Amino acid sequence: MAAVFKCDNHGKMTYSGTKCAENAQVLSSASEQPVSEHGNLTLYLNAHHSFTAQGSINDLPVTFVVDTGASVTTISERVARSAGIKSCTGAGLVATGNGVVRTCSVTIPRLSFGTFHLNDVTVNILPSLGVDALLGMNVLRRMKINQQEDVMFISN
Repeated sequence: MAAVFKCDNHGKMTYSGTKCAENAQVLSSASEQPVSEHGNLTLYLNAHHSFTAQGSINDLPVTFVVDTGASVTTISERVARSAGIKSCTGAGLVATGNGVVRTCSVTIPRLSFGTFHLNDVTVNILPSLGVDALLGMNVLRRMKINQQEDVMFISN
C-alpha cells in the first residue's frame, strides 16, 4: 500500500510518498502501479492562475489542468470519444464547483504528461468539463510535488 502525505515544508506545501513529519496529513493510500519513467517536470502558473501540462490519453494529445483538489483524474466527454473510449464501467454523481453532476469511470490503457507515462489509469468522464482534462491525485500521488509561488515541480 502506498500512502501520500501532505506536508508543510517551511511554508511551502508538498505532497510526498514518504512521511515528512509526525503530524503529516495522509491524503490517500492505495496500491497503484508505479510511473514507468523517471523524470522531472517544471510547470509555471498561467494567466488563468492554473498549472497546465501537455500530455496524452491513449496517444490523443490533451492539455491537463493540474488539480490537487481532484481525487480522480477527469476527462471531458469530447476527449473520451476522440481517444476511442466507448463505454464506462461505473456511473455515479460527483460534486463539482458547479454542483452535482453525473459521471462515469473507466480504466484507460495509457496516460502521459511531461516525461511521465502510466498504464491502466482510472479516470472519470464528465460531459460538461470545460477543459480537456484535470490531472487528479490518483495520478499525482505517485509523484513528489513541490510548489514555490508560481512554479510547480513534479518528480518521482
